[in-house]
Amino acid sequence: MTLKSSRLFWGSLVLLGLAGLCQLMERTFYGGLDENGVLQESFFLPLSVMLGIVGLVLLLASVFRYIFRK
Repeated sequence: MTLKSSRLFWGSLVLLGLAGLCQLMERTFYGGLDENGVLQESFFLPLSVMLGIVGLVLLLASVFRYIFRK
């Protein structure tokens, strides 16, 4: 079994891609000050952090699994 054929590996890449997409949406649509000086934030920032952390953990797990199976 190769690393690229692992569903865990591809799942982690999907989660990391979604985290990047959420971060891009946060920077594009939110994250600034409005005319009243109030910081505008959305759910995309914490969502991107959570997806990024889970994606990195799954990526590390898939790499360790690949190394220890060899």
